[in-house]
Amino acid sequence: MATRSPKSPKLRPTREAALRRIRTLERMLARLSGQRETERARHARQIAALRRAADRRLAVMLQEIASLRHHEARVAALERLVAERDAALARVQAAEPAGTGEPPSR
Repeated sequence: MATRSPKSPKLRPTREAALRRIRTLERMLARLSGQRETERARHARQIAALRRAADRRLAVMLQEIASLRHHEARVAALERLVAERDAALARVQAAEPAGTGEPPSR
């Protein structure tokens, strides 16, 4: 039967090696935590910029809607004025004598 060989020192970490590994992991954790916070701040800035851009686009759309409503109101007013003028012209033409082509005298 074969005898067992004692474990090599490479397989058994010493206390110093374990402490070095712990310090390495702590540094890595600190670096990754800092990166996470940096990414979180960058993401927050991106979201804020996107919200501002969306707010600007919305403001432009609302201004366009207001402008279109203004033009729509002007069109309605002009249509009303033209209709009143047409009605007045029709009254004048109906009141003038047939065939003279001149407005009635007062």
